[in-house]
Amino acid sequence: MSWEVRTMRSVTLYFNNTLYRKTMARFWPLWGLWGVFWMFLLPLYMLTRYFHVPQWVSTGPQDILLDAAQEVPQFLGISAFLTMGMGVLCAMAVFGYLYTSRSACWTHALPMRREALFTTQYLAGLSMLLLPQLAACLLGGLVELCLLPAACWSMALGRMATLALVQSGISLFFFSFAVFCAMFTGHILALPAFYMILNWLATGIWFLLDALMIEFYYGYSSAVGVKEAVVYLTPIAALNNAVNWVYGEERLSAPGTVAVYAVVGVLFFFAALLVYRRRHVETAGDVVAVALVRPLFKYGVSFCSGLAFGMFTAAFFDLATPPALTVLIMLWAVAGSFAAEMLLKKSFRVFQAWRGAVAMAGVLLVICLVCFLDLFGVVGRVPRAEQVTSIEFFVEMGYPDDSSRVLSTTVYSQEQIAKLIALHQAIVDNQKEDAGGYYDQDHDSTWVRLSYKLSGGGTLVRNYGTVRLYVEDLDTPGTATYAMEQLVQDKELVAAAYRFDSISENARLTSASLVRLAKQGDVEAEDSYEDTLSYESAIYLDDCRQELWDAVQRDFAEGNIGVRYLFDYSQERRANTCVADLIFEFSENRTEESNGRSERSTYTDNWEISVTLTPQAKYTLAVLDRTGLWEQGYVLRTQAGTVVR
Repeated sequence: MSWEVRTMRSVTLYFNNTLYRKTMARFWPLWGLWGVFWMFLLPLYMLTRYFHVPQWVSTGPQDILLDAAQEVPQFLGISAFLTMGMGVLCAMAVFGYLYTSRSACWTHALPMRREALFTTQYLAGLSMLLLPQLAACLLGGLVELCLLPAACWSMALGRMATLALVQSGISLFFFSFAVFCAMFTGHILALPAFYMILNWLATGIWFLLDALMIEFYYGYSSAVGVKEAVVYLTPIAALNNAVNWVYGEERLSAPGTVAVYAVVGVLFFFAALLVYRRRHVETAGDVVAVALVRPLFKYGVSFCSGLAFGMFTAAFFDLATPPALTVLIMLWAVAGSFAAEMLLKKSFRVFQAWRGAVAMAGVLLVICLVCFLDLFGVVGRVPRAEQVTSIEFFVEMGYPDDSSRVLSTTVYSQEQIAKLIALHQAIVDNQKEDAGGYYDQDHDSTWVRLSYKLSGGGTLVRNYGTVRLYVEDLDTPGTATYAMEQLVQDKELVAAAYRFDSISENARLTSASLVRLAKQGDVEAEDSYEDTLSYESAIYLDDCRQELWDAVQRDFAEGNIGVRYLFDYSQERRANTCVADLIFEFSENRTEESNGRSERSTYTDNWEISVTLTPQAKYTLAVLDRTGLWEQGYVLRTQAGTVVR
């Protein structure tokens, strides 16, 4: 008999049924509304799809319901975001007694141990989150059993079970994480703030540091690998990616991620219990209730304030030079330190804490100096050719301003990789970047973005927004101008810029037109752009569109068309390019998977290619001569004003 009594007491130590029922009854509107949402999302939605089949749909109600059952996992994306919000609301409800002295003292005076109080409230909050959605999944399954044929039960119930299981794991994590955050604060409004900040903390810190490095490191661009790690440390982002349903394979994209987060949720439960056992009732009302965490809060606020507000202020007042940015970051770090101290002390008399503010400003000064001096060689890092397997790049290809003006492609050949590495090295060695835009026949600029795929599996990305080009460097190896000249003279790259390789056998040439063609009376005008036909209409030449296209291809092969110039106002460029462009429009029917399913849909892809005419384009001009344009009063002239036709 005594053994039975001890057993009963052991059970009641960690759970109190009366308190559980009272908590559930007190907050019934919260979990009731959550249940209504899930009822509309699952069983009521399915019943509506079954009983209200539109007249224009040829399939039967069972087929419509089967489609709805297949789409059930798609709800996990939106439900993950809603569960994140609902998790903190449930934590605020069941542990709200911690945030006022009166309720905290009264609750902890109840004749039960802290372990029992915590576990009971935790289970009550988790029940508010889990039970309504599990009930909705159960009713949804009953709808499927009643209205679908037995042959479909396995698939339909499997999808519903997947939803219930995954949603339970997501709920367990977010609620446990919210409870963990609740243990560190004594203010109810601080709980959702801490919860949301910690959910996005990894992403926020990465973006702040990334923005700082962009300001200090010439050409720096975000590192893709680090971003992926940061996403994994951002719960909502990682879970949202993990619950994508892969049709065809009939599975979640990353079920292991959900399982890991569910295990982490269990660990958060035990960690929160450990903190709760040592939490002082007197901390009710404090922003941070645990003394050990207060320095972390203070210096964390100072660090983030310094970077965020410092860079914002620099951008707002256009003071984004390294010295000015460093000073602003330090000033805002000091301000953030004092603000955090005010929240902790609940007083404005915090200036005696100047040592911590100065220390944090010193830390950020060191970080800025490390970036400014480039102690880790970030700016000068250029891979060797043997380390590179491919380069995805974007570059402005000079002039004329037709479809080959911008090149965005991926190269694999060692010869082209070597050219791009030479360009990268020249940009790094010279670092002639000037945001001011002055352009004449001796000066111009280009934009270069390089994304290296390294043989070891890594990625290196560099982005140079304004690379200065100088005529005097055209014949000087090792300069950016010389390296760019080697690129624009590569006919294979120019053809890729024109997207000639996008013309498949199934593509149809639907139209050809000529734009920016001058009238006879406009020849004497000095500015060839202001008086041309392009601002009013285009001359369509559809009757000879295929002949024109073939002629352009032949001229390009012989080097009569597609010659690129780095300087817009150079005499050579203006004498050897015409004002007028030929526009070719293409159309092609393409097929792709529909909504990630095995079904395929067909759509029409339309695009155009513009080619600037040149005086040397003998085959193309011969076709234009036969159209009678010149007899109609039109005149073809170069950028320099010389009449070609």
